[in-house]
Amino acid sequence: MEHLAVGAVVRRGKDVLLVGDGDALPGGAVEDGTPLLAKVAREAGYAGVTAERLLWVARYRAAGDDYAMLGFEVTGVGAHDGSGEWVHLTEAVERLGRMWFAPIREPAVAYLTGRARVATLWTWTELDGAPATVPGVRPA
Repeated sequence: MEHLAVGAVVRRGKDVLLVGDGDALPGGAVEDGTPLLAKVAREAGYAGVTAERLLWVARYRAAGDDYAMLGFEVTGVGAHDGSGEWVHLTEAVERLGRMWFAPIREPAVAYLTGRARVATLWTWTELDGAPATVPGVRPA
């Protein structure tokens, strides 16, 4: 069985919305039967979100289970409720770069720094190893 998760880049000009302790993208696990971007909208503080484009698919195995994380760039629908923290792109890249979880950290930072194309497939055979990417991602 493959588990599904979603994460999203929400931008406002040169700012990126970070949630949690100010070091994560909106998103998380997707429960069966739940609309794909419902958790993103809730965490981002919008009534809904519109997916603008698929940024990445990160596939990995942990504790014997397979996972797929879809990363989207989204636009908020309705008024923003003030949750999360808007930070400049440079600071967002720095904060996300310190995240321990590679299947979010690596694709998000590569996309935000222009090293990865949209719709890049990231595959980890070992979470502490280097991922394979299609198409290739430019080194940092």
